[in-house]
Amino acid sequence: MSDDESRQVSTGAWGQDTDVAPRVAVVTGASAGIGRAIAVGLGELGWTVAIGARRADRLEETAAAVRAAGGTPWSHPLDVTDDASVDAFFADLEAELGPAHAVVNNAGVGYLGAIAETTTERLRAAVDTNLLGALYCTRAATAAMLRAGIAGDVVFISSDSIQQPYPHMLTYGATKAAIEYLAAGLDVELGGTGIRVTTVRLGPTVSEFNTTWTDEDMIAFMHAWERLGIKQDFNYIPAEAVAHAVITALSAPRGTKVSLLSVRPEVTRSADPRQMWADAADQGRSRARASRDAKGR
Repeated sequence: MSDDESRQVSTGAWGQDTDVAPRVAVVTGASAGIGRAIAVGLGELGWTVAIGARRADRLEETAAAVRAAGGTPWSHPLDVTDDASVDAFFADLEAELGPAHAVVNNAGVGYLGAIAETTTERLRAAVDTNLLGALYCTRAATAAMLRAGIAGDVVFISSDSIQQPYPHMLTYGATKAAIEYLAAGLDVELGGTGIRVTTVRLGPTVSEFNTTWTDEDMIAFMHAWERLGIKQDFNYIPAEAVAHAVITALSAPRGTKVSLLSVRPEVTRSADPRQMWADAADQGRSRARASRDAKGR
């Protein structure tokens, strides 16, 4: 790493030291994809990164990446849909390292399908993970910050689907709209406490998010868009771009808060959107296979 790159990492996007004091940051859904990229990015700042996910076996991969980046990982199983699991995660973290200075609510799921055809199981999974999970984690994290008098940060990962509803992704979009309402209200509720609230709103992002989508669901999704005459450019941003946005918010100097960051891919109208969806799905599946193969060796 060159001197310029080293200085950029240590000073952050604001051109100043970000390490006012050692910080502990929680990242949920950190076993892969966006969560892992955020955790590694925070590790590059030299922070302690508390990572949690349901796929506990893959947390060690993220922990190793955080350690290699220069951070200190703390890993713990976490099922954000289970309030007991969330409470245990934050209680154990506080007992070992003290309260978190920042929490990034990244854990999320999304399924394709028209509302009329969506199973109750998928509806519950989306609401329980995307909304209740964020509520559980935010409740635990902010309660600890307030008790300790910590000037901390709460970050929510949202989606641009709240601005333009995506047919066949309405359940996901509805949970993200609720997340943005939560973030806006929490910002008011916590006013004057020193706890900042940020929403990072994403466009299509390369991750393992869509690896469970079946070809049949994707075909129905694309046909619905064609039938409704919706035109959308489906380029993708890398997960590392999301990490950079989160770090920009968390490294803002005190007295400054970043309420909303929208991160979207550039538009290139020459691309075939259906092929781009397929390519992104293949990338996610390839990453998942590579990770499983590496684990098996």
